[in-house]
Amino acid sequence: MDNINNYVLTNKKILKIVGLYPTSIVKYIICCMCMFGIVIPQALQIYHNWRDLAIVLETSSVLLTILLAILKSLVWMYNRKKMDSFIKYMLTDYWKIMTTYVLKHTNIHAIYVRKGYLFTMGYLFLIFNSLVFFYSLPIIDIFITTVKGTNNNSTKHFPFVALYPKFFYNFPLYQIVYFSQMLATSLCGLIILGTDTLIATALFFTCGHFKVLQEKIKTIMQIDLKKYACDKENTVKNIKLGIKDIVKHHYTILWFCDDMEMLFSPMLFLQTLASSLIICLVGFQITTANITADMISKMLKYISYLFMALFQLLLFCIPGDALINESSAIKETVYSTTWYELPILFRTVICLFILRSQRPSQITAGKFYVMHLENFNVVLSTAVSYFMLIRTIYNKE
Repeated sequence: MDNINNYVLTNKKILKIVGLYPTSIVKYIICCMCMFGIVIPQALQIYHNWRDLAIVLETSSVLLTILLAILKSLVWMYNRKKMDSFIKYMLTDYWKIMTTYVLKHTNIHAIYVRKGYLFTMGYLFLIFNSLVFFYSLPIIDIFITTVKGTNNNSTKHFPFVALYPKFFYNFPLYQIVYFSQMLATSLCGLIILGTDTLIATALFFTCGHFKVLQEKIKTIMQIDLKKYACDKENTVKNIKLGIKDIVKHHYTILWFCDDMEMLFSPMLFLQTLASSLIICLVGFQITTANITADMISKMLKYISYLFMALFQLLLFCIPGDALINESSAIKETVYSTTWYELPILFRTVICLFILRSQRPSQITAGKFYVMHLENFNVVLSTAVSYFMLIRTIYNKE
């Protein structure tokens, strides 16, 4: 049996660091306090410069991501008891149900389990890459101005735009604030990474379950009529046990899908609302940058940020799309077998099974949006609409 830690160890470590699983209220409060250390200065920056649209938009692009992480984690903590039970079940019994059958057959679940791992590592890279650009570019600017002999407080910048008193740009407060921004945004990145990849992993695991269920259906319902004629009693018994296992497995998957919908739908709703704004604001920072040394560094930061924002949305839409496709394939799998040659009692059960399979499983964003690739296009279209509106206002000013 595959060791589940080969695929979810990174997720578990990240969730443990920020106190989300297993739940640690103390760790979580510390994380939030650190994040508010940058949220408050950024909110003050917007308040004091609300007439300067460029500053407001640049500050908001980062602030919105941090607030999104806080809100999603608050939803998580509100449901912490259910979330702990859900994750524990997913990493134990839910995993065993899928992999026990696979021991006797090919690893048909592997493609989705590995996707969950690869998506986690890809998202980790994009978040790390984006943060490294934000953290390192101000230091590079200071180094260049020091070499040129033009270093002063006016050339010092923090990784993220925020309002601080002038004396904060002197030693040692400058270094302390710089580190506090790095700490706050790193914790924000870990919360986003932990929550988002857990959702994607749960969706991919469920797709793997549907794949295994399809294989079970193919195996059990290939009726050997000669064997049935020779040993009717044992054949009927085996078919009965097989169909019972299929129905039970299908019920387990549907129950798990209902839990995912209940726990993740509010977080996905927040994500869908925020993603269009974040993509719009980050894209705006890229397109308004001029070809100067400072603006090129700004472009590098926000291009890496844009890739992360786009992947964040795909992290839900791609597995959500796969969930719909794999759950819909159950009905087609049954139709492709010789189920109609079963004894009439079994045919009745299979008909009920087909009836339940008519409606594909899915996960939504607050019951409003179904998370699939079409919804990704809708969010991008909304982001473009916001972008055009902001660009028009910005050009008039």
